[in-house]
Amino acid sequence: MDDMFKGYLPEGEHPDIQIYIFPHLREFLVIDLREGNPAVTLLETGEVFGEPFYETLEQEFSFTVRQENQFPFAHLMNLPLRLEETIRAVAMNCILDRLGIDYGDEEDVPSIVVFVISGGALAMHSEKLIDSVQELLGTFPDQPRMEEWKDILLRLVRQENQALQEVNQLELSEALASESPDYFSLWENRN
Repeated sequence: MDDMFKGYLPEGEHPDIQIYIFPHLREFLVIDLREGNPAVTLLETGEVFGEPFYETLEQEFSFTVRQENQFPFAHLMNLPLRLEETIRAVAMNCILDRLGIDYGDEEDVPSIVVFVISGGALAMHSEKLIDSVQELLGTFPDQPRMEEWKDILLRLVRQENQALQEVNQLELSEALASESPDYFSLWENRN
């Protein structure tokens, strides 16, 4: 699985697969560049994160938590990082399974880049995101659905922005009502 996250590609090369994840949405976009013309797919999280995903994740968690170790405290302290790596690996396997991509042979593992599209940069750079995807797809002459994919990407960007604003508003409301665990005050008198 470590081969799936190889690092940087030489300049000018595109990864085999680009995944655009919008953390607050149930849809994400995958562009597969391996077969000449790009295969662009809009996936729902429910298609990927079903029962097999959770069963595999539970098995991997159990193995990781119970793994014998010479330094038990260090092992426990490192669990959050190891569990995060496990979640990423299992999720990537499930995405590749859903796309019908065989990753069993190390030679066949495609290069993958995952873009997490969210936060303040999204609002400021959404046009650059659209332009880069349009430019990427535009390098292939037989891409008849270019405008459709551009519209879908614009919709996802707008929905992510909207969801992020709603989350921020909710967090602010909770903080002002002292219901947030992250809430604190410098001038609070509890007497």
